[in-house]
Amino acid sequence: MTKINEDQIAKLAATVKAPESLHRRVQEMVDRADSRASRGSRWRIAVPTWRPPRLGLAATATAGLAAAAIGIGLSGGGSSGLTVAKAAALTLRPATMAAPRESRVNHTQLDVSVQGVAFPYWRERFGWRSAGERVDRVAGRSVTTVFYADRAGRWIGYAIAAGRSPQLSGGTVRWSSSGVPYSVSTQDGATVVAWPRKGHLCVVSGRGVDAVTLMRLAGWHQAGAQSVT
Repeated sequence: MTKINEDQIAKLAATVKAPESLHRRVQEMVDRADSRASRGSRWRIAVPTWRPPRLGLAATATAGLAAAAIGIGLSGGGSSGLTVAKAAALTLRPATMAAPRESRVNHTQLDVSVQGVAFPYWRERFGWRSAGERVDRVAGRSVTTVFYADRAGRWIGYAIAAGRSPQLSGGTVRWSSSGVPYSVSTQDGATVVAWPRKGHLCVVSGRGVDAVTLMRLAGWHQAGAQSVT
């Protein structure tokens, strides 16, 4: 957790506006304290005590809200979870494991999958052979990436994340003829295509590979049941 000093809180307090309801509550508390103090002075000698100015409590509360906002931003929220950009970054890294082989059970798949979602076998139909694999953890999730290469030396990374797919955001949405939404974007000079597949986030990317090619590959699952036009 990043340490926040008093200067940072003061600066944030100057920029964060407390809700009007909080100002009213603070004012009521101050007024009640004034009333109790005036009644008590009739019966006893007043002892000088320090009390912050009327705006001090509101400013302190505002600073507290600012500090809380920083805490939320640093500790988590949506930014700390799995995103398309984080998954896409993995598809652009080198492989760390040997290339998976064609499945003996289903010849349209490789022998590696993520929670029942198998990686496709593209060699015979599209000319993309499996060339490597890696497994990473992002935001507490396992993300498996399989790499493919064609005869021209181009590489494609295909990542499947365990767990439920996060909501896709950013990029340009393109719809397949079967009604699957694909988010198309670019990252580090690579074309990135992301989509939900059986409830899981899938991301495929490649440098020097256009979006139409990636969408066609992404849409071909199992026995070619889906195709992209």
